[in-house]
Amino acid sequence: MSQLPQNNEAFDYNPEYAKLYQANDSQPSDVEDTDDWTQPASELLPEVQGAQDGKKAANVSLLFGFLGLLFFFLGCWWFVHDFDSGGLRIVIVAPLLNVLGAWQGRVANRHGVPALAGRILSWAGVIFALPFAVLGALFLIVLTGGI
Repeated sequence: MSQLPQNNEAFDYNPEYAKLYQANDSQPSDVEDTDDWTQPASELLPEVQGAQDGKKAANVSLLFGFLGLLFFFLGCWWFVHDFDSGGLRIVIVAPLLNVLGAWQGRVANRHGVPALAGRILSWAGVIFALPFAVLGALFLIVLTGGI
């Protein structure tokens, strides 16, 4: 059995109820904010959820690509100017960030978001790091007398 009054018209149009909102010239909060409501991720359509995941992956790809290049150049500069500092560790971390950025760019591409800037920055960081890694390996081989 319902707990609502049987006479719905008397309940809905009660003047005392309407005075609550007319006293301070305000509207109910649900009237103004309907455009800002977002659905939880579980209730979104798969296409919309995929597009949001793609945008997030594209942003992460761009961030990793930028940070990878920044860490690479900063680490190289730091290593050259102060040999005992941790610049070499930063140079080693930079290509890892670039590989993660390229991977996130690929994830974004699978979701339909191009992420071209993040992928370009990430692959540029990998390409910059490869010659230095080869030169470093050859230098260590020469130092140890392996050739």
